Amino acid sequence: MECDICLEDFNQVERVPKMVSCGHTVCLLCLQQSDRRQCPTCRRVFDVPPDALPNNYQLLRQLERPDSPRAPRGWCSDCRAAAAPRCWDEAHDVLPEKRALKRHLQGAMLRAAGQLEDLQDHCQGEQAVQALTLLTTESWCLNLQGGGHDLTGNVRNTEDPLTQLMWLLVAAKAALTKSRVEARSPSPAAARPPLAAPGAAPPETRYPPPATATPPPAAAPGQAPPEVREMDVAEVSPTGPSERQQDKAALLAEAPGVTQVVRLFCHNDPAWSLQLLQRAAPTLERLRVLYPLEPHLRAVHAMPRLRRLDVEGGAPLFAQPPELPAVGALSSGHAGLQWLRVQYLPRATTQSLLRAHGSTLEELELLVGTAGRGEWPRICDDLHSLLQQSGLRALKRLVLRRWSSGHRAAACSEQRAQVLRVLPGADVLCVECDDVELGQV
Repeated sequence: MECDICLEDFNQVERVPKMVSCGHTVCLLCLQQSDRRQCPTCRRVFDVPPDALPNNYQLLRQLERPDSPRAPRGWCSDCRAAAAPRCWDEAHDVLPEKRALKRHLQGAMLRAAGQLEDLQDHCQGEQAVQALTLLTTESWCLNLQGGGHDLTGNVRNTEDPLTQLMWLLVAAKAALTKSRVEARSPSPAAARPPLAAPGAAPPETRYPPPATATPPPAAAPGQAPPEVREMDVAEVSPTGPSERQQDKAALLAEAPGVTQVVRLFCHNDPAWSLQLLQRAAPTLERLRVLYPLEPHLRAVHAMPRLRRLDVEGGAPLFAQPPELPAVGALSSGHAGLQWLRVQYLPRATTQSLLRAHGSTLEELELLVGTAGRGEWPRICDDLHSLLQQSGLRALKRLVLRRWSSGHRAAACSEQRAQVLRVLPGADVLCVECDDVELGQV
């Protein structure tokens, strides 16, 4: 998608596509560089300034698509987000990404050079221990939350000096707190499930059989409720089948009786992560799981006591979207979800999950877009219909999570009005339009 005059790619900043009255589309920069107000293609005259010409919104929508091979959008300093078409129309402060980054970092490199040499001397006591932990651990999962954004990634430790300096800065500036399950060696009597060895068949061909454990009985009247046991596996779960095998075996041994598992990454070692879910299933009440495959989703769906679930899917599920059975078809003792957050699950999978828990689900956070041209979940023309067909009889609160770069207030307002007509008893909120306090697993 390029301008026919300068042969440069259209973008949403200085080369925004403008429609001339003759019907041709030319980038704004080409129109501004001409002394005459005429179409450079057919020479037809127009009588308004180039920036007052209408944008070609069909091209702009194509640039916004996540699968667009070339979609430079620019950065809007007013919105503090990737620029959207309205940012240009409303004369926001928009710059190409590289220029915006240069502006924000102006002079920082020179000022930081002198400080970096003294940085290690400032890390003392607990900060020095944290820096050494960050530097010597094989890999780390990062989860950054702020301003309505939730960014997750992995960093593997190497001899790269920039990575080493990054960990030093994190230890010195981030005020870290430690919260994780210690990976202890299992007792000799503890059975160690087989783990994938280097050179073994791909993990997806080595799934263990489904667990058949029966949930323990609830506490009798007058007895204290079971102890809450949390397992945070963010340090171990992003590693491959041949890595951290001793730690993984220890976590499997500790899984029975756990009531909360957070930050379980399933895609790097699918067989081990599925075993962990199956071992924790009888007692698990809260779960945050990322990039599950179909066997993981089915294991989660069958957990009898699960009440709060945060699930973030990925591309493999979209190839053949799984549909989950109704809760009643699993077990008469299934509690059903009360709180659910869904991100990047296929539409059919999302709807089957909502249907299964329609009678118990009270709060739903859903990452979904508004009407337009594109694919689910960035685009959704009929959210009200999807929710109505899901039978959400107990829903009290719906939070719509958005992509800041493509959020349009008018389309959002229309979508929410449609949803309110089919869910009249629920609060329907948007993270971009409302002051929303997001839930936690």
